Amino acid sequence: MFAVSQIIEKNLHRAKSDASILWINPEVDDCWRALEALANRGSLKLFSQDFGGYSYLQGAGANVEFAAFPTAGEEKYDWIIVKLPRQKALLDMLLDCAVSLLAKDGVLWLAGENKAGIKSADKLLKRHFGRSRTLDNARHCRLYEAGGHLHQARFSPSDYSTQWTLSFAGAGINVVSYPGVFAHGRLDEGTALLLDTLATMDFKGDVLDFACGAGLIGACIAARNADVSVTLLDNNALALRACKETLDANHLNATVLASDGLSEIDGIYDIVVSNPPIHAGVRTDNQMGMNLLKSIRENISPGGKLILVANVHLPYENWLSKQFKKVNELAANENYKVIAAKK
Repeated sequence: MFAVSQIIEKNLHRAKSDASILWINPEVDDCWRALEALANRGSLKLFSQDFGGYSYLQGAGANVEFAAFPTAGEEKYDWIIVKLPRQKALLDMLLDCAVSLLAKDGVLWLAGENKAGIKSADKLLKRHFGRSRTLDNARHCRLYEAGGHLHQARFSPSDYSTQWTLSFAGAGINVVSYPGVFAHGRLDEGTALLLDTLATMDFKGDVLDFACGAGLIGACIAARNADVSVTLLDNNALALRACKETLDANHLNATVLASDGLSEIDGIYDIVVSNPPIHAGVRTDNQMGMNLLKSIRENISPGGKLILVANVHLPYENWLSKQFKKVNELAANENYKVIAAKK
């Protein structure tokens, strides 16, 4: 059981039984079963913005929803638990959403690891609640309880979205993004180098934008290549919502797909493009991108290509050369390189 789950389970004796409970972004373990037992005649709903977490919990038999935001109904929850995200802006948005779903006398628990910044999270809690306190501090984690929410207006996601415009091949592409989405509200250096490279290329057939974030790479390809079929894939529900809004903002058509890595892919693509992720929660994992893409060759057509951008120090070429006929560097700067691997 993960440390965040452990500190929650350790303090369940403080919680009211028979409550209606919502747990936002629970860990991928079985702590939810202890809450289900506590709920008794109440109810427990889990909500995950991560498709991998959602798939695990659904397979375990939990009542879980995968979406950008919890579905708002008439019911208000007596108790909401939030796992601390890495980004403060995302936490602020999640707290605002949680307050709109909380009963008048309801309480909120916020749990997270010290290295994720939980110690300073009480400042954000005080923006939304009249009172807050530390319930526990153990296992390199902290657990806060908050109540007396200061507002309960209907939550509006658009209050937190950002729209900006980038230039691609002489055209303007409108990009919509949310807190928690990679490179929220900006064009990161790696993607900028990749887009400069893609702007000189022509595309045909089926294209997959893997780990698409707000969808700007796939949107740029779709905008310049009207006959291309583009699929945008990510495991993050906020990213997928941003993708759909980015496509709508540019009057583009593409398939938006939720997948944990390659778990939901069964198609064959002529070109796969990616700025693969290197963060697992609060950790930097330089192997993550390679691990996520380790089976992608099976989903590329003969003669097709994988085109990706990576930090210059990461040895993607060594790995790709074992699976693809030809690997070459298309562009590079001090920090990033664009690599093409042909099947």
